[in-house]
Amino acid sequence: MVRQHRTRPQATTEPPAESLRTRRRQQLVADIQQAAHRLFADRGFDEVTTEEIAAAAGVSLSTYYRYAPTKEGLLIDPVVAAVSGVLARFAERPIDEPLPQALITAIIKATLSFGDENVRTWRHAVLTAPTVLSRASLMAEEDRNQLVKLVAHRMDADAAQDRRPVLLVHTMLATSQFVFLDWLLADPTPQPALGEQLQHALHIVSTGQWTE
Repeated sequence: MVRQHRTRPQATTEPPAESLRTRRRQQLVADIQQAAHRLFADRGFDEVTTEEIAAAAGVSLSTYYRYAPTKEGLLIDPVVAAVSGVLARFAERPIDEPLPQALITAIIKATLSFGDENVRTWRHAVLTAPTVLSRASLMAEEDRNQLVKLVAHRMDADAAQDRRPVLLVHTMLATSQFVFLDWLLADPTPQPALGEQLQHALHIVSTGQWTE
């Protein structure tokens, strides 16, 4: 008697429904942002209506408002999303790396991750409403507080009692925002690369080398 071998059903490798929904949402947000940036760059921030952005992105007004409640957010949110990566990048730095350099590297890597193929259009879009970005905080308060905790942990300090972690984080982030806005609003042709400018400015702040 020949015994038949049953084949085990192969495990499915389909991604979870939640991850699919997340990716669809991210793509939808990106489509709306990119449509808005093109319109802003062509005609100016104040001249473009939400109805025109929704039509250009191919979504209904209700969908548009669900994912883009404000026009200002369409300019600010891509940068905030990039800067939020500072947390993960700082956590990845070697534990024996000097603290200021670990923070500098994390900030630069997160900021430069924004430099994708759409950054040129976004930059032209921002130049039609420069005060929108200058008034915004480019790191969410929750992320900033978490970064202070991570820095305090590396310093073996109590952030509630020791002001050094919060001062270091706020100083580095404020310097980064200043350099980023200066780079953004300046003539792009003769200026050094953003990463080079950030490295130089953050090194000055972290070492206190104010004189040559």
